[in-house]
Amino acid sequence: MRYSEQFMEHIEYAFHAFCKVVLRHEAINAWRDLKRKMEREISLDYLMSERYFEPSVMDSYFEKQDKTTAFLVLGKEVIVDDKRLATALSKLPELRQEVLLLYYFIGYRD
Repeated sequence: MRYSEQFMEHIEYAFHAFCKVVLRHEAINAWRDLKRKMEREISLDYLMSERYFEPSVMDSYFEKQDKTTAFLVLGKEVIVDDKRLATALSKLPELRQEVLLLYYFIGYRD
């Protein structure tokens, strides 16, 4: 079946109009997305210039405590920094204390 030249031209114009509508709506969506992104996100440059903002934090895992407790196990000195842990270990019987210190701090597994 052969279509007339006029009908083919009509289909071409309709397709062009459809493409223009789709592109227009996609441009509107892209503009809305950018606007939404600008409302919700803040650049680091702005944060650094407007107020003092520390971008990183240094954890204090391995800083020395004020008072450390030392335990002597098989001629090796085990230093415990945490006060609560040292108190709990010192309240245990000596055999149990040695087993726990050897296992967790010195690395003996048997």
